[in-house]
Order: sequence, then structure tokens, then C-alpha cells
Amino acid sequence: MKSLKTTISITELQKTIKIWRSRKITDSTIPKLLDLYLGLTAYMNDKHIYPVENFYDIKMSLRFSTTQSLIEAVKTSQSFKFIVNEGQKQIKAFYSPLCHEENSKLETKEDGKTSQSSLNLPQAFAQTLAVDNIYNIYTKGNSSDEELSPEGETTLEDKSSKKDIITEESLAAAKEFFHLINGNSTQKAQVLTPLINWFQMHEGLTRKHACENLVYLVNELLIPYFAGQARFMKSNHTGRLCWLNNLLKSAHGQHLLNDAARGSRQKREQMALETKKNQRENHPVNEFEWTDPETGMRFYDDKDEGSVNIPADAEARPSENAVWNVLSKEWVLPTTSPYGDSSFWKEEN
Repeated sequence: MKSLKTTISITELQKTIKIWRSRKITDSTIPKLLDLYLGLTAYMNDKHIYPVENFYDIKMSLRFSTTQSLIEAVKTSQSFKFIVNEGQKQIKAFYSPLCHEENSKLETKEDGKTSQSSLNLPQAFAQTLAVDNIYNIYTKGNSSDEELSPEGETTLEDKSSKKDIITEESLAAAKEFFHLINGNSTQKAQVLTPLINWFQMHEGLTRKHACENLVYLVNELLIPYFAGQARFMKSNHTGRLCWLNNLLKSAHGQHLLNDAARGSRQKREQMALETKKNQRENHPVNEFEWTDPETGMRFYDDKDEGSVNIPADAEARPSENAVWNVLSKEWVLPTTSPYGDSSFWKEEN
């Protein structure tokens, strides 16, 4: 997806920024508007416009406090055009003149008395997104196929009972998307490798465990997320890549990274507990020692040294106090002398 205007001069950009400042747009908001002005293709449809169902994702990616604050900033700049519902004067979409022709048939003709300041978000849409819940990825505002009630009677509770839109087809497409990334050395280095590095650095993990975090992030979080977005099926691979990169840079993306780190850590801890439990339940020799079911290594517990390995050819441990002497290669029992000194005596056969 290319902009209508492929180049823009620095002077023109400086003039635009100066105008925005004169309209009381803050320095922290200007870079966000510039991104929209130059074109965030991941959040545009095939007509190069930003549709209302993508406003929430744009808000998350650019870190606006609310969806309404995003729209207010776009209105105040007066550098974007709005497509509205004539009857209700509700915003259906907006676009940058750099990316979409102003005389397009998509554009709704506005009454000369209608100003941008009188335009509003659809009532149901504004109400639903007022809470800005970034944690429920299947709530309203994420799907381009969901209908918006003009009366605004639908509540969050009603929506929570709706089934998500994940289908076998969308799930397969999302899996294939990440398989393609992993199979392309350039895309893998640009998208996946930095994530492994992030997990390794921020979580203090080994490379192996950082890779496990990435697998958890992709399989348990990103694939379901994209499979649950109706517009994912309408996007090409390039558009999906832009979408993924923008998502990972957003607050929602940071939340997903933290979720993946926590989920993968809990999974490893659970596996360690299960392994230890399996080890402690495995007494093939006798009740005084254990055998690791995976490695076959015999061991026993010592209060000072912890877990102590037992040679494969050693006799069975004779009691719970017996200690293996690596020098004499025999079992010995600890005793305490009248003077309090520890000594050992050989276990008699």
C-alpha cells in the first residue's frame, strides 16, 4: 500500500508541524499525528483510510490515553478528512490527504454547516471503548465485522457473552503467518530474534528459556489474537507484518510480552515440580533412595550436601542415614562420639 504522494519536503513537514503547534497540539502528540499523516498502513483498509473499527488499535499503538483523545487530536490538527454518517453526524473513518484522494466516492458529502468539531464517534462504539480494556482482545472494537447498535443499548456484559470470532480458517492463517516469518531469515531476524533477545535480557534467562518464552508468546497469545481479528483475513503478508510490529511496540504488546514471560515461567516451574514429583515416586531399588525416571540416575538426599548421586554399581542404600563414601566406595553410617565429634563406621554386611 503506497501513499498517493510518495515524497514530501522537509519544509512542508515543518510548516505542518508549525500549524499544529499554533493549534495548541502538544509536542508529545505531534509525532503521533505525523505517523497517521504519513500513513500507518497496518491500520488502513484497502481504500487507504482509517476505519472506525481500527480506532482502538490505533489508540493502543500510538499510546493515546483514550480513543476519544485520539479523535480530538485528529480534529484539532485540521490536517485530516473525516468520512461521516450524514444523518447522525457520526465518524465512520478518517484519512490523510497524502494517502487517499479527497474526491473519492467513499467520502460522504457534508452539509456546509457541519464542522469537524460537531462530529462524534458512533454512540455504541464510544461507550464500549470508554473503559479502554486492553486485556480482552476479543471485545468489541477489535473486529471489523461487528455491528454497532445505533441506539447504543448493548452493554459490555452483553458483549462478554458473545463467542469470539476464531475459526479454523483464521487459526490456520495465523499459524501460517508466523511459519512464514520463521522461514524467512530476514523477517525472522527483524521480528523474532529481537524478541528472544528481549526475554533473555529483561528476564535474565538462558537462550534456551528465552526461546521457550517466544514459543509461548506466539502459540498462546499472538496466534489467538490475530485469529480473532476479522480484518486479519483481509490483510496481505506485508500488512500483517506492519500490524505485528505496531502491536509489539504498543502498550498492549508490552502486556503480551509480560504475559508470555509469566506464563512460560509458570510452565517451567510446573514442569520442575512434576519432574521432582515423578522422581520422588520412583523407588525401584528400595525406600531409601530414588531413581530419576528420565536419566536412570540413582540418588539420595543429604541434609548438608543436598541431592547426592549414587554409582550405578553401588549396593542398595541400607538405611535413611547411610552416606556413600566416594573413597572407600561403600555405604557408611554417621555416628556421634561422646565428645560431640562426628565419625563414621562401616556398614557391616
